[in-house]
Amino acid sequence: MAENILDDTTQQLIFPSHDHCCEADAPSSIIEKTICSTTVVPYTQGITTTPRSILPGKNSGILSLIIISFFMIAIGFKHCSRLFRTFTQDLWTVRRRANAFDDHTANETYVLIALIFQTCLYESILMMSLIGTTIPISSNNALATLSISFGLTSALYLFQIAVYKIVGYVFSDKTGTSQWIKGFNASQSLLGFALIVPALLTLFYPTTTNWMLIIAAILYISARIIFICKGFRIFYHNFLSLLYFILYLCSVEIIPVILTFSGAFSLIEIIQ
Repeated sequence: MAENILDDTTQQLIFPSHDHCCEADAPSSIIEKTICSTTVVPYTQGITTTPRSILPGKNSGILSLIIISFFMIAIGFKHCSRLFRTFTQDLWTVRRRANAFDDHTANETYVLIALIFQTCLYESILMMSLIGTTIPISSNNALATLSISFGLTSALYLFQIAVYKIVGYVFSDKTGTSQWIKGFNASQSLLGFALIVPALLTLFYPTTTNWMLIIAAILYISARIIFICKGFRIFYHNFLSLLYFILYLCSVEIIPVILTFSGAFSLIEIIQ
């Protein structure tokens, strides 16, 4: 009996007696509702969307800083060749005799400032990328994150320049201090050019971040070792000066860098 009712109901639903359906044709009994159960067809709902990740390199503020850095270098590019020749000498030379070409012109001073700006910018980009491996950095806060990193790297540079002048005044003379600071500026300026490729790759190709950070760390440590070797040649006189030199390494070359990174990590964690 139930089978006959089921067959009749099915035939009526499949082959209605009239051309147009009306409300009376809608399934009303439990059997009819079971046969004609309606479900949502998956393709009518579409695919669940996922937000597209915006790379930090597409942030207009970050791109503006990079363009400004390139523009500053381009303005004084014709003076770069002479500076690069002096940089290679400043990295190694510890001569006591003054050179008639040691004084920089106003244009060369501007180029030196532009080179230091470039170095601080790319160091801050790499620092942001390093922190980003631990703390997810949203695209909305990318510029604020970079600003914090840039401010701290710039402050570290100014702090070290001030400390070098004080240490040079206490343990050396004016000539030795000048040579030491010139070696520092030379190492930082050349480091800025070496960090361009790793920094830009971390911005536009995040999958290469780990390798680029390793390369950047090697470049940074190499530049520091060259500079430290020059300082050792200037300040080492006897075994007691070696003790002072070790204290200098800890208090000026290691601890400030660690404090800078930890400060950037804490500040960036707050704004995320």
